[in-house]
Amino acid sequence: MDAIRIEIDALKPKVKNILMSFQGIDSTKKRILMIYMLISLGLACQFEEEIYETLKEGFGKIEEMMANEEDLYTVSIIFWVFRRYGHYISSGK
Repeated sequence: MDAIRIEIDALKPKVKNILMSFQGIDSTKKRILMIYMLISLGLACQFEEEIYETLKEGFGKIEEMMANEEDLYTVSIIFWVFRRYGHYISSGK
């Protein structure tokens, strides 16, 4: 178990750096998709601060982020992640 803990501690800063390094609207989408992946893997609890920061930033840009989004899969993931963390997003216009 010690070897696993050492490996986790080594990889954690790398994942944080990847999560926080994206900039711009398209990158906000990528960060939210990465949050979805972390939730799916059961690792979101390791990155709560970064997740809340990303969602706070993304919620302010939600209309701009969704303006030209055609991929229903991406839209559904974005809605799901925001709602999971307590951000209400109307499904109507």
